Amino acid sequence: MPSSGLDPPTFDQIVDDDELRLTSRELFLDGYYALAVEEAYKCLNNIVKDLTGLSELDGVPLMQRAFSPKNPVLKLNDLRTQSENDQQRGYMDMFGAVMTGIRNPRAHEHRYLDDPETALELLGLANHLVRIARSAASRSSSPASA
Repeated sequence: MPSSGLDPPTFDQIVDDDELRLTSRELFLDGYYALAVEEAYKCLNNIVKDLTGLSELDGVPLMQRAFSPKNPVLKLNDLRTQSENDQQRGYMDMFGAVMTGIRNPRAHEHRYLDDPETALELLGLANHLVRIARSAASRSSSPASA
């Protein structure tokens, strides 16, 4: 495979989560863009499983349970205002949507191709979502949120 033409520092600026970087960096730099994206979103799925203990769930059902506005395992905020509830619901929808719209096509279709720019954008989104999930887990386990 040809190289991406993007240098490692560019990748490292966009993907700064250690676990996500370990999962996708070499694949991306070797030109396996779709596989790098697929692995990154599988990593995101597994990070949410690890953070929540919901190992029996996967994909959209996992994200709906983890980020449910009614009784979230991972709380993004205090859920006191309409805006806070909207944020919780919106991120729940985004986490589920990336499983359906980004991870699944690459996991189930052979010869799925991504160009380096698209892959890097999707890896940046995965990085953002990993950061949101980790932050919510810290918030959800703090004494103030109990």
